[in-house]
Amino acid sequence: MSGRFADRVAIVTGAASGVGLRATELLVGEGARVIAADVKAERLLAAVEPLGASVLALPADVALAEDCERIVATAGERFGVAHLLFANAGITVRAPIEETDDALWQHVLDVNLTSAFRCIRAVVPLMRRQGGGSIVCNASINALRGNLDLAAYAAAKSGLVGMVRALAVELAPSDIRVNAICPGTVDTPMTDEYLRDVDDPDATLREVVAKHPLGRLATADEVARAALFLGSGESFVTGVALPVDGGRHIT
Repeated sequence: MSGRFADRVAIVTGAASGVGLRATELLVGEGARVIAADVKAERLLAAVEPLGASVLALPADVALAEDCERIVATAGERFGVAHLLFANAGITVRAPIEETDDALWQHVLDVNLTSAFRCIRAVVPLMRRQGGGSIVCNASINALRGNLDLAAYAAAKSGLVGMVRALAVELAPSDIRVNAICPGTVDTPMTDEYLRDVDDPDATLREVVAKHPLGRLATADEVARAALFLGSGESFVTGVALPVDGGRHIT
């Protein structure tokens, strides 16, 4: 570890498992103090306990405006700064358009898009006061190309990418960089849950893997490291939607 996040404060949403948990672990290893937020309180507390005092576990539901504000307010109250926001929380909901009612549509947007907007809106004043910062949103390959039964999800993730590009321009004068990562399918508990719900998990997994030219799923570590690169001071990058998908976006 390079210590590139030494004395830095990071906020990670969706931190109880998968990419969010791995990002939290890597940030601690790089010297950061982390506000780790997730709606799954028990899983979050158990996951980050081995990381010690460098992590403050914060049960929160990012679908609620008040919880988004509380996450950022906690960083300000505890540390006075927030150098990195990794807006990682998200859900995947599959449904044909005829079965996507208004409630489902709104919930998918609230968790996957509006939560990031609210967290960013809350953290920007803090970053302006401290002289800069970095924001990374976890979007999806589905923001860049179509997929089956994912109208609400793709709309939310595409919205993230559009918001990132707009905010990269708006916040650049304050030295706040804004980027997105666009993973393909990642070997995480979320993917495991999806496979458990299909008729033939093995066949479905083979089909999913075949969509990735590198011939396998991404690991949570690979995706988290891409997010940390964009979020670090080593990166002169803003306004990008970086595919981390084993080449899936080019096929």
